[in-house]
Formats: sequence, C-alpha cells, structure tokens
Amino acid sequence: MLTLTDFMTVAGATAITAAVLSLLQDIWKKAPEPWCTWILAEVVVFLGGLMQGGVTVRAALVWFVSGIVAAAAVRQSCNK
Repeated sequence: MLTLTDFMTVAGATAITAAVLSLLQDIWKKAPEPWCTWILAEVVVFLGGLMQGGVTVRAALVWFVSGIVAAAAVRQSCNK
C-alpha cells in the first residue's frame, strides 16, 4: 500500500512513475519519450509535496530536481 512518504522518496517516486508510465504506454502507444516520463515524474513528486505541506520556492526547486532524478531512474531501469 502506498503512503504519502512513498511520493517523497526517490525509490517511491520512481516506482510510482514507472507504474503510471506503463499504464499510460498501454493506452497511448505513441507517448513521446522521454518527455512523458519526465512530466509524470514531476507530477508524482509535486503531488507528494503538495500533500505533505505548503509550497515555497525552496520546496518547489527541491521537488523539481527530485522529479528529474526520479525520471532519470525510471529511464535507466527501463533501458536495461
């Protein structure tokens, strides 16, 4: 079962992004890569951050970078 903490860890955000991306690619066969992965990772991380507290410039910057890391982790795991 997912918890709010899962959205805010690299492993959790990566797993959630990979699962949603897999579903999306089944529905949308020509999903643009790697943009789709990056957008999904950002959405997952930002949702987790919004569910845990308020938005500050510092928090948004950290979430943005965390989304990039999660997207890179998903891309790396899918390329092997």
